[in-house]
Parts: sequence; structure tokens; C-alpha cells
Amino acid sequence: MSKHVLYHVMIELKRTKYLAVIEPFIHDGGIIKVLSGIRRCGKSTIMKQIADDARNSGDVSIVYLDLDEDIYENVTTPELLRNVIEESFSGSEKKKYLFIDEVQNVEGFETVVEFYRKKDVSVFITGSNSYLLSSELTTKLTGRYIEFRILPFSFSEVEEYRRQNNITINVQSDFTDYLIYGGMPKRFDYPAVSSQERYVFAILEEIIKKDILKRGNVRNRELLERLIAFISSIPSQEISIDSITDFISKQDSPTKKDTVRKYLNEIFSSNIASKCMMYDVMGKKVLKIHYKSYLTDLSLHTFVSGKKDELDYSLLIENVVYNELISRGYSVLVGRKGKAEIDFVVSDGMRKAYVQVAYLMSDPDVVKREEEPLLAMRDGFPKYIISMDPLTLSNNGIKRLNLVNDFLLGDGFVL
Repeated sequence: MSKHVLYHVMIELKRTKYLAVIEPFIHDGGIIKVLSGIRRCGKSTIMKQIADDARNSGDVSIVYLDLDEDIYENVTTPELLRNVIEESFSGSEKKKYLFIDEVQNVEGFETVVEFYRKKDVSVFITGSNSYLLSSELTTKLTGRYIEFRILPFSFSEVEEYRRQNNITINVQSDFTDYLIYGGMPKRFDYPAVSSQERYVFAILEEIIKKDILKRGNVRNRELLERLIAFISSIPSQEISIDSITDFISKQDSPTKKDTVRKYLNEIFSSNIASKCMMYDVMGKKVLKIHYKSYLTDLSLHTFVSGKKDELDYSLLIENVVYNELISRGYSVLVGRKGKAEIDFVVSDGMRKAYVQVAYLMSDPDVVKREEEPLLAMRDGFPKYIISMDPLTLSNNGIKRLNLVNDFLLGDGFVL
């Protein structure tokens, strides 16, 4: 008699943080809603949840197309895309909602979504590559679209997902797991680390093939993979084109700076990592060529960088803080004041805060290093130090937060 393995079907997490931000725009046909983010971060899930909400709002007509599905592989032109949409709506006179997943698969899709926007159809599109927001889209649709950046699970979402699926919660060990293996939603379906590793490499292969190589701007795949591994090995660090070029050239054949720069732009555009630009807090201007790199998911550092056995937790927690701030919708820059650095200058457009991130604050030298740049800021905006210290006491007007309990799971951070 054959044996059948029973798999526990996980309950899908409602991404309420994103849905709350998108909700005011759901029924507005005058503006195109763009959900962007790395592949497999949950964009499609959120869009399906939005479609369900729209469906429950009344007598409506909904068309949902996933252009990554095989049945749409021949839908490659705006004309063919529009034909599929028209056939799907079938002349309905109801309020229309159009959802297109991985819309960048159709070159020239902008004319199609603009056509339906003009007809008061509420349009939602997703894309994994930031070229989705190309110069053509921004030129043609200026003021007519709004972007929502989607990230993998935040730590609070991880704990909520565990809770609703009756998975035992231990905050300390759960956070260590999150810090090392990241928050890609589907990876929690695979308890074995070896399975998670295979899954992450499968995502990376999909990104390389569909979001980078398919565009035709990259010819040397080996160099691309070396740069992805390099970026994955240096989370939370400043990027220097010169030093990266020298490093690659010494280990391999000579490489041009322009090539490295172009390939890095492709990596950032595919949302493997994010650029966080540097900001001169005295001159109040963004430094155009200076930035730090933060991985969209820390599983890339663990599995892709080759540093699985030598993880730098101070860099990882800084990366976690950056992603959390971005997921909350804040604008984030790295602050520079002379030679001193403020890890993050955080803004919501009206208000601002300064944030330092440290692993532990037990060493007086560390306290001095982290506090001095904050104390030099005398504009009255809130100042924070986020660390793994269990006890957090305010000092010199600087509020200290425990990374997990006060910041990731609590409400200790406000502008």
C-alpha cells in the first residue's frame, strides 16, 4: 500500500499594512496603482486580496491577468493585450477593475493601461523590475499613477503568519531565524534550511533570466553573478564603483568601471538590493553619487554571498532597520555631517527623525560613536538609537529602542 504525505496548507497572511495604504485608491479609476518589488515578495497575493475586496464591494466586473502564466506567453504587444482584456470584460457595463500581474512582459503596455484609465477603469499593475517605472511611463502618465513598494514579510508579519498557522512562537529564536533566512513569504512553507536555500536560488535564477538578461543589457552572465554575490556579501555598506572594479579585475579578467556601473544598476533595478542615497545634513542636499546598499531580503546574504558561517550581525540588523522603515512608507537617507555618519535620516514628508543602529551599547566607545553625530543635530527632531540591548534608557535627549520589542514589534518609533 502506498504512503501519502499530508502537507499542511498554510493560511495566507492578509498584508494589512499595505492594504490600508492602498485602500483609499481601490475604486479610483483616475489613477493607476503600481505594486513594485522583488519577485516572490507577495505582490500578486496583495493584488488578489485587493481584487477580493473590490469583488465584495458590490456588482462589479473584474479582470485579473497574470502575464507570467503560459497561456499569455504570446501576448507580447499592446494590441494583443488589449484584445485579451476586451474579451475578458465582454462588454460589461458594471464598474470595471483591471489587474495585470507582471505587466512589463508586454513592451508598450503604457498605452493600454492609460486607455483604460481614461475609461474610468480602476487599474492595478505589478512588476518585479523598477524599469516598470520607466522614463516612458513617468513621462506619459505623470501624476496619473501611484507606486506602492512591496517588500517580503517584516518581522511582525512573520510572527503574525506563525500565529495564524498555529506555529509555535519564540520571539528570540524567531528573530534569529528571520535575521539569517529572511522573510520571503513562501520560504516558511519549507521547514528545512536546504529547501529554503534551493527556493532562494530559484528566485534568483528567475530574476536573472526574466528581469535582467531578458532586457538585453547584460551579456556577461558570469560577471553579473559575481556582482550579485558581491552585493549580497556587503549589506549596509557604501558602494564604491572603483573598489568593486578593482576587486573583480584582480580576481578575474580586467573589467571596465562603466560595465560594473551598468550591471549594478541592473541589480538594483531588479530589486535584489536598494540604493540608499547619502544626504549632507548641513548643506541639506542629496549626494548624487554616494550611496549604501541594503539587501531586499537577508536570505541573499546567507545563501548567495558565501558567508554563511561568518555573518556580521551588526550589518544585518542595520539592514533589517532599513527595510522596516521602507516598509512603513518612510523616505530614508544616510546622513553625512562632515566625517560623521548618521545611519538614517527618516522622513514622512513633513516630519523627520535621526536614527543610529548598533548591535550593543555596552562599550563606552560605542556609546560615544553613536551619540556624537546625533547630539550635533540641534534642529529639535527626534533622535533614536536602535540596538539589541534588552534595557533601553533615554540619554541626552536620545531615545533608545530595543530592536525587536520596541521597534519591530512595538510602537516605540514615531516621528
